[in-house]
Amino acid sequence: MENEHEDSFGKRIRRLRVHLRWSQQELSLRSGISTPHISSIERGRRQPSLEYALRLANALGAPIEALVDGSVNFTPPKMKSSPDELPMYLQNFILNEASAPYLQAAHQMSTLPKEDREFLTRMIHLIAEQRKMPNFTR
Repeated sequence: MENEHEDSFGKRIRRLRVHLRWSQQELSLRSGISTPHISSIERGRRQPSLEYALRLANALGAPIEALVDGSVNFTPPKMKSSPDELPMYLQNFILNEASAPYLQAAHQMSTLPKEDREFLTRMIHLIAEQRKMPNFTR
């Protein structure tokens, strides 16, 4: 009998990540899931929630079926730009466990239709600019 963990969800995640030449930190950046959580999934110590499974699939550019069912034949797409190109302060932010809610929000925003994304981006910029202005009403 074949070992049931030999081709587990976590092993398929790791295989795709390594094929793309990504570190766990890079997958963390792209999925909004913390590096320790990804490590636990890859080692089979944790099973991802449906939301996390979908986020991992989206980050890896893979259909969820390819991650759940080892018999699905899938060739990962070529992806550009690495987080290694980001300034060190952003890399450190991404690796910090406290950044998870911000990364999740950014991921959710990235899945919105273009018009909604642009609207939210403008709103965020307006709020940020307003916070920079001195408050004269005090």
